[in-house]
Amino acid sequence: MKTYTLRPRLPLRAFVLAAVVSVVGALVAVLAGANGWPAAVFVGGMVLLVAAVLLVGAAVISMRSMRTFVDLDDEGFHIHGPGVDKRGEWAEVTRVALADDGARLVFSHGEVERTHLWCPGGATDPEFQALTRDLVTRLDRSRGYRNVL
Repeated sequence: MKTYTLRPRLPLRAFVLAAVVSVVGALVAVLAGANGWPAAVFVGGMVLLVAAVLLVGAAVISMRSMRTFVDLDDEGFHIHGPGVDKRGEWAEVTRVALADDGARLVFSHGEVERTHLWCPGGATDPEFQALTRDLVTRLDRSRGYRNVL
């Protein structure tokens, strides 16, 4: 069995916003303390600092918890992660299509049932590309296809 881990993109906006908010909060707190401004201004600066730290913490937690794992073996697949736990056998898969954006696979199980696998890293994610190659190989093998050359 081979396990692929699809990770979300780095939350750059959250980190940049946290950096800006922390600098503003630190400036406000330092200026309030140095210039004898009201305590409420100092507290406001500290609140901004705490908010920035919380934002960084939330971004780091989301990067760790929003991973999707795809297990492939000779019998089928298992997709599990936040909000999804889907298993399927290769014999049940009637079609696999890559969406136009190249970052989403659609497994068809007959006429109606579909399993969608989206890669948050985009179509250029090396792990997703390796998963796609392995998926093609395993589907071909399950159907008895082989390379003639």
